[in-house]
Amino acid sequence: MSSSHAAPSSKSVKFYSASLSAGAASDSKFVVDIVNRLEERNRLQVPIDGVDRTPANLAPPFFGEEAFVWSRFREQFHPLANDMEDATVPTADKPDGFDNFETQPNYEGVIDRRSPSLEAGQKTYHVKIRLTETDDIVLFESPSHVVSLDAEEAARVQEQNRRFETRPKARRTADAEAQTRDLPCKSRSVNTECIHRQDVASFVSNYDMYDTYNDLERHTKEINVADSASKLEITTYSREGMEDIDERLNRNANFHLSSMILQRLLAGNVYREQQIRFRNMYPPDPCREDIRYLYRLDVLWTYRTVETLGKPVASASWCPANGDIVALAYGIYGHTGSDDRGCGFVYVWNIKNPVNPERRYRFDCPVTCVAFSRRTPQLLAVGLYDGRVQVRDITDTTQTPLAVSNRDRFPVYQPIWDLKWVEFDNEGKDEVIAVSQNGWVMKYTLTIGQYLLPYPLLRLDRIEGTPEGQTSTGTSAPADQQPVRVQSDLHPQALCVTIHPVQKDKYYIGTDEGAVHWCSINDPFQHLGVLQMHSRGIFCLEYSPWSPRIFLTCSGDWSIRIWIEELPEPIVTLCTGFAPVQAAYWSPTNSTVIASVTRSGVQLWDLKRRSSKPASETTLGSLTTALTVVRFTNCGRCLLVGDAEGKAHVCALEDMPFPPHFQYRELQSALYGKLVTTPELLTRVKRMGYLGY
Repeated sequence: MSSSHAAPSSKSVKFYSASLSAGAASDSKFVVDIVNRLEERNRLQVPIDGVDRTPANLAPPFFGEEAFVWSRFREQFHPLANDMEDATVPTADKPDGFDNFETQPNYEGVIDRRSPSLEAGQKTYHVKIRLTETDDIVLFESPSHVVSLDAEEAARVQEQNRRFETRPKARRTADAEAQTRDLPCKSRSVNTECIHRQDVASFVSNYDMYDTYNDLERHTKEINVADSASKLEITTYSREGMEDIDERLNRNANFHLSSMILQRLLAGNVYREQQIRFRNMYPPDPCREDIRYLYRLDVLWTYRTVETLGKPVASASWCPANGDIVALAYGIYGHTGSDDRGCGFVYVWNIKNPVNPERRYRFDCPVTCVAFSRRTPQLLAVGLYDGRVQVRDITDTTQTPLAVSNRDRFPVYQPIWDLKWVEFDNEGKDEVIAVSQNGWVMKYTLTIGQYLLPYPLLRLDRIEGTPEGQTSTGTSAPADQQPVRVQSDLHPQALCVTIHPVQKDKYYIGTDEGAVHWCSINDPFQHLGVLQMHSRGIFCLEYSPWSPRIFLTCSGDWSIRIWIEELPEPIVTLCTGFAPVQAAYWSPTNSTVIASVTRSGVQLWDLKRRSSKPASETTLGSLTTALTVVRFTNCGRCLLVGDAEGKAHVCALEDMPFPPHFQYRELQSALYGKLVTTPELLTRVKRMGYLGY
């Protein structure tokens, strides 16, 4: 039997019998036990299928083939260099603690804890372990970004901040609320001298006062008092040669900004509860027991100024990006006298300051319509009574318009009754479609220069013959009752324009003939179709927010009609009585609720209820004041109502039905319920299938 077996590797270890005999001669029980186990292992042989499968001996050395004997292993630790294959021994720097490693230390009384069988007098071998402190590891570091004014680098930091604020391409900023952490401040103690106060008496005679006031310049100003026809006189005195402080403050932009912020803070103390209701921070509980659907209007506040008293609210537009901002146009309404058509105004109001507007624009003629852009929300298009169109940037504090229409290219002198921003252009251009009283439909493009680029799209012509749709009485009228055609009236008035919600190049125009023309921007100077929808002028046309094929129209024939595309007859007709409907709009939160306004009041309709009369009718202001404008807010929680005296009432919708979860399904069910009495029309509507988005 062989005493050792070579390992498959080229480097192996051989244990000679001499080493075993030397270990057996030791007097240590631990060493004797190890030697006996090694001898027993060398005698064993594992044959499998006639092949020796005995495991090879363990080979602990790292370099070459080395023969170990137990006696030499006790004397030295490192292997001999001359027995290695490459005859080189790698060397390493020794630490300071291993300089005297070959010197045998005194380990008397030390017991090896791993071997309980060793006696106390036996010597054991130990290895020194030296523990050193490592370098510090930085896990997180937050350097300070605040520099004191009296520091050495304060001037350099201020210069860097100034360059950042005045760089050419500054970032756009917006005033909005944000939940941010407070900036940590560093406290610093300052020693100042004590301020001493004392009372000093002085005597001034009447002669001194008389001479003093004679040397001063006296200025008396008259200020109109709100809600009153009287005027208040204010007298101020200034020394000759001194600058007027009022003119200096009016030219200071920082003063206007500071006063606007201060007015917001003061108005928040007065209108806090109304502002919370406008934001609907405390919605009604749907599980309460006293729920009643009364469709009430609760006036939160009223936008009004002394300057616009007597100027009717002609139009209103909520900013699509910020629902707190609304633009109001003050112009003419109805048969306004020529003396009251001298000027017009556009005010931009914010709910944070219901007392004073934050932007004021004055025009030399009445303003007829305004509209915010959806693509660029800070742009406001303004239509004037003399046929001009202007575009204003409400972020600009100056009174300079961004662009105006150029009459040298294409003059238009008739009033602009309505305008809308175009959204279908893929090139990112800002364009406006405007309709005028003489029947022209114009498209204005915002360019780099100071003028809007005009482009005529279409001029409406009078309808000849009998068009498809509704007549004045619902049936064909006799020949003697046909309206008299005036030969000079060749072009009807365009009163309203609406862009299709899906096909952005398609637009609808309502005229004073009660007809609706639909056209395309891609096909100018021609009609795609015309439909007679009312017997009087159409003042408003709006699509449902939940269906791109259902829309409503309101007219001077005292009715509101709901239509479906491709059907020549209305599916629902809502009558208000003996008053023309000035405007009507869908609710953005409830698909079956419609708000309309007449001269006498505001009506709220619910298609799920009866259509013979509105669900509620509210009168605002005095009974003799005509209401002109109604608009839902962007969130649909409130309603804006304008009147002919220049007041705009912001009303909260109270005791309203809760919005349904499936809006289109609720609208479809309500319309089917209205068509029960006309089964043929109901069948045609059902065959049209799904009409929602």
